[in-house]
Amino acid sequence: MEKNSNDLKLYKIHNIEIGGDIGQNPIVAVGTVFYSKHKALLDEKKGIIDKKLIENELNDFISIIENTGVQAIIDIVGSHPEALLKECVYIADMVDFPFLVDGLNDDIRIPAIKGLKDAGLLERSILNSIDENTSEENLLKLKDIGVKNAVLLAFGNKYIFPEQKISLLKEILIPKAKKAEIENLLIDTAVLDLPSMNINFQTAKLVKSELGLPVGYAPSNAIFGWEKIKQYGNDSRCGAIASIMVNCVSAGCDFVLFGPIKFAKCVIPSIALISGMNSYYRKRVLRKELFNKDFLKKIF
Repeated sequence: MEKNSNDLKLYKIHNIEIGGDIGQNPIVAVGTVFYSKHKALLDEKKGIIDKKLIENELNDFISIIENTGVQAIIDIVGSHPEALLKECVYIADMVDFPFLVDGLNDDIRIPAIKGLKDAGLLERSILNSIDENTSEENLLKLKDIGVKNAVLLAFGNKYIFPEQKISLLKEILIPKAKKAEIENLLIDTAVLDLPSMNINFQTAKLVKSELGLPVGYAPSNAIFGWEKIKQYGNDSRCGAIASIMVNCVSAGCDFVLFGPIKFAKCVIPSIALISGMNSYYRKRVLRKELFNKDFLKKIF
């Protein structure tokens, strides 16, 4: 049985509304910066960046977000806690979006998010992520810091298929988040590869129907490793990237991690279109109110 609309969680994180019914809010486009091969990242240990390059990419991202009316989060990746903190503070100063505090492990993420609290940026920070291996000690650290926003990563060797991922969330990840007193939970269904993409599609649907939580996934984790498409050139590759991001939106997801922000122009118009179609159906057929009435005007 699907959740009643009133049972679907809707969160306000800084200046975005995420969750609720399909079409209730514009999709949230999550673009990544400072990944390992990002040309703007000059020194990953010290967090030294090419400010001109990243500012150009951010300006393009902001422009297309504003023109399409979708919402945005920046995924900030760091391989060292000091560098990650420095990168987050810089991005927070450049753009007025929430951001993912994203590192390979808690030894990187937790010191960085502690520094963000000290910098007055905790309200905009989203821990990425709490997973099966997050320790009791680190949950208490998150509680002490006062972290309120976090991604739950539905990944584990014993949790591959949709129903298994739901069990992981119900039995392990959500209880962990409650112990850390996290208030706003975003579910990442954990993409492994292209053939398993429909596992994420079905998992996302189950998350909405059984748990009522905001959900999304990262098709970028699979599509950018697809070598075969590259033989057809950049236009075909862009089309393939856009189509698989639409797969995520069509699952009823609240957010999509589309990869490097430099691909924003390739991806965002398509996901904005599907999001707009969902909003139009909600307004015209279901006769339900939109939270963002300007969205449809920008899309259509």
